[in-house]
Amino acid sequence: MKKDFIMPIIVLSMICLFVTGALAVGNYFTQPVISAAAAERARQAMREIIPHADGFVSLELHGLPGAVNAAYESTNNAGYIFIVTTVGFGGNIRVMCGIDPDGRLIRTTVLSHEETPSFAARVFVESHVGQYWGRDISGIGGIYTVSGATVTSAAFKNAIRYAFAAFEIVRAGGVR
Repeated sequence: MKKDFIMPIIVLSMICLFVTGALAVGNYFTQPVISAAAAERARQAMREIIPHADGFVSLELHGLPGAVNAAYESTNNAGYIFIVTTVGFGGNIRVMCGIDPDGRLIRTTVLSHEETPSFAARVFVESHVGQYWGRDISGIGGIYTVSGATVTSAAFKNAIRYAFAAFEIVRAGGVR
């Protein structure tokens, strides 16, 4: 009786250990490739936001708003990149914002989101997000949220506000 009960437990435990080991080995070999691909996608996105930048250097995050995940400065003084995470209707929205040295938004891109596809299709299109480009912090107040996707478009606007707040801190010399 005991053998009938213990043997399946031992077999299932061995299977679990084998599968866990196989996943760990697979992760060990694929993680560097995945990380390199993610870094290249980030560099490509930065080049799309500030195409005339020669390169970017990372800035330390001391004193930046909590929603700002990363800050970069172009090596030829073409502008700054801020990666910001805000919460929309469906979850987190990661936005990359480029701001020129004069404090105007150059361009934005949504890196990832957990929004309902229909909300994202209304908010993250260039016809809506493009309204922000070329504006400074005082100019984004006149851009309205998208009807039917109010929370998502407000989260996008908040991401831009956080990027501008981070830019002001960087401009004041609070980060290096």
